[in-house]
Formats: sequence, structure tokens, C-alpha cells
Amino acid sequence: MAVKFLMDGPMAIATFYGDPKNLLTFDTFHELMDVVDQAIDHKARALLTLTEGDHFSAGAHVTECFLGQDSNSARRTLHRSIPEMHRFENLPFPTVAAVRGMCLGGGFEIMQIHDIVFAGESAQFGQIEAVIGTTTLLGGAQRLVARVGVARAKEMVFSAGTYDAKTMLEWGVINRVLADAEVEAKAHAYAMKLANGPTAAFAASKHLINSAASHGLGAADRVLLESAPAIFNSQDMQNAVAEFAKGGVEALMKGALRFKGV
Repeated sequence: MAVKFLMDGPMAIATFYGDPKNLLTFDTFHELMDVVDQAIDHKARALLTLTEGDHFSAGAHVTECFLGQDSNSARRTLHRSIPEMHRFENLPFPTVAAVRGMCLGGGFEIMQIHDIVFAGESAQFGQIEAVIGTTTLLGGAQRLVARVGVARAKEMVFSAGTYDAKTMLEWGVINRVLADAEVEAKAHAYAMKLANGPTAAFAASKHLINSAASHGLGAADRVLLESAPAIFNSQDMQNAVAEFAKGGVEALMKGALRFKGV
């Protein structure tokens, strides 16, 4: 599997391609993180992750990633990979994933670090690392706790089972289930809407939510005290407040206001 980068106006697009099951390797993981660098360099205001072919990712390329590896090589890899997952998870703009087909193992972990997930009806999800006798290596087990709770997180990881999109929606893992033929177009439209939104406000809100999920309400309140005042100086907030002053809530609800991301 490889990863392509594209800018569509204010939105960056990462596309997995080149493998029928989009199996992850260390090289393709680094390519995805290179896309993050390019998105930042291009001042992206949202990131959409798509795939060519029928599957988001069926997980790691087992022989390439694990055959002949020992604890020292694993330690080196994890010390590089986990900070990259944190960086993606905390990008200062919204991230959206469109999932079809299999989303398993490392692919499921990458899906989890996106802010919003749209899935096709045929999508299958699972944290399946136990089938090769290992644990989740990109933080999937612990991130599941915030989405599904302790009991279900243990069930998913211990059983190494697969779950359909409807179940994942009911459990709070994903945001929407759509027809397979529509999922990428709908995700694209949603991500583009976010890319044209109040970027500074989105970044602050994302930081608050992630802080609450990771460290609790008190930590999020402290983040609020640090980050929220600066938004009052953003042109987007100043312009929106001025429009409200002129026309009231009706002026804003018409959707005529154009945020510039500053």
C-alpha cells in the first residue's frame, strides 16, 4: 500500500492505494505521516482520508512488519510510531475518514485517530492483533475505551472479532453509516464544509474534547483557560459577531458568512 496526497481547495486528501487489501507496512505508515507534513505546509484546514479499491485497510502486512523482528526492533518502531499517532490525532484542523470494506488491525487504529468517520454499509471493523499473538501496537486498545467503554474494548481486543458498521455506529465508534456508493462523496462534502469553517474555533474545540477524553474534565477546563481567549482575536469570530450585530441570528443561519480560517 502507498499513500497519495492532494489539495482540494482548503482541504487535504490522503488516499490509500496500490494493494487490494491496503495492507499497512512501516513505509506506508511513514507515507501517511508525510501527507500530514504536506497538509500542514499547504495550510490545510481539514484532512480527508480515502482509499482506492474495496477496502480501507485489512491491517498490517504481517510478514513484512513482524517476521524476524525482536523486542529491540519493536521498541525502536513504537518509539517513532506512537508520537506520530499523537500528532495526527491532535492536528489543528478536523480529520475525516471514509471507510469501505475491511478496516482491521492497524487500519482500525488509524481510523480511530480521525475526528469523524463515515462508513459504508458493508464495512467490517476489528482489532484483530490477537490472531497473531500480539497486542494493539498503535494505541487501538486504549483508544477504544473512550469510544466503547472498558468492557466492550476488552471484548473487541480479546476476541479479535469483526463487527459490522451498524454495531460500530451503535457503540459510538463511527459517526454515520451510508450506502457504499455514497460514503466517499458524503465524507468529501462534509470534510469540505469543515475546511471552510472557523478553523481556529475547530482547533480549540478539538483540543478541549481530546483533553477531556484523555485527562478528564478538569484538564479540559485548564486547556479552555489557555486556548479560548485567543479565538476572540480571530477574524472569523470578529466577522461573525459583526454579522450577528447587523442581522441577528437569521443572518448567520442563512449560511452567507464565509470563514477564512484566520
